Amino acid sequence: SDVCSSDLLKLGFEYNGLYWHSEIKKTKKYHIQKNEYFKKLGIDIISFWEDDWVDKKEIVESIILNKLGKNKNRIYARKCEIREVNNNKLIRKFLNENHIQGFIGSKYKIGLFHNDELVSLMTFGSLRKSLGQKSKDGNYELLRFCSKLNKVVVGGASKIFKHFINNYQFEKIITYSKNDYSSGNLYKNLGFEFESNTVPNYYWVVDGVKSNRFNFRKDKLVREGADPNKTEVEIMNDKGHYRVFDTGNKKWILRKNI
Repeated sequence: SDVCSSDLLKLGFEYNGLYWHSEIKKTKKYHIQKNEYFKKLGIDIISFWEDDWVDKKEIVESIILNKLGKNKNRIYARKCEIREVNNNKLIRKFLNENHIQGFIGSKYKIGLFHNDELVSLMTFGSLRKSLGQKSKDGNYELLRFCSKLNKVVVGGASKIFKHFINNYQFEKIITYSKNDYSSGNLYKNLGFEFESNTVPNYYWVVDGVKSNRFNFRKDKLVREGADPNKTEVEIMNDKGHYRVFDTGNKKWILRKNI
C-alpha cells in the first residue's frame, strides 16, 4: 500500500495489508527503515494494519481525526470529576471500544467523568514479566491511556497522571509508545524521559488477525503435539501462518525526584 501524506501537516498514513507487509514480502526492518526515510524528510508516518481497519475501524478513524486536528468535540479536564474506577466490566468495555490495543489487566484505574460519563482513562500495573522486566515495589508501568472515541479531553492525561503521582508512592514509572502510530510526545509532556527504542515486535497472523507471539511459544506448541526438533517459525509456517513485524516501541521512564 502507498503512503499518503500532507506537505502542510508533515504526516503520512499507511495501510499495511497483513500478507503484503509480512515477512513473506518485506524484511524485518522494512517498516523501521521506511519511517526513518520519511523522518529525514520531516514527515511522520502513521501506520495501521489491515485487521485494525477491519475490526477497529472507528478507533482508527478517531486517531486519524485527532492527528489531523479535525476532532472538534472538546471536553476540558477542569470540568471533569476524577475517580478511581473499580468496575472491571466498565474498564474492559471502555478499553476495548476506545483503545486500539484493547483491554489489559491493571492494578490502578483512574478515570475522568463528565456529566457522570467516563470520558478518559489511565491504568497502571506492575512491571510485566512478559517484557523481560522484574516486578519491584514502587515500580509501575503506565499501561493504557485513552479518551472516548471522537472526543478530545483537553488536559486529561495531565490531570489523571498528577493524581497518580500525588497519591501513590513510587520510585519509577515506565511506559511504551508504539512507533506505528505514536511519537510518544504525550509521555514527554507528562515528564517522562526517552530511554530507548525497542527492536521490532512480531505477531503471528492467524485467521486474518495479528496474534501475540507469546501465545505461540515453542514450548507451548510442543505440548500441543508439534515436532520438538523444529523451531517456532518452522512449526507455525507448517501450519500456514506467517509473521508481521512492526516498527517497535519507544520506552519512556520517569523517576521520582528525591
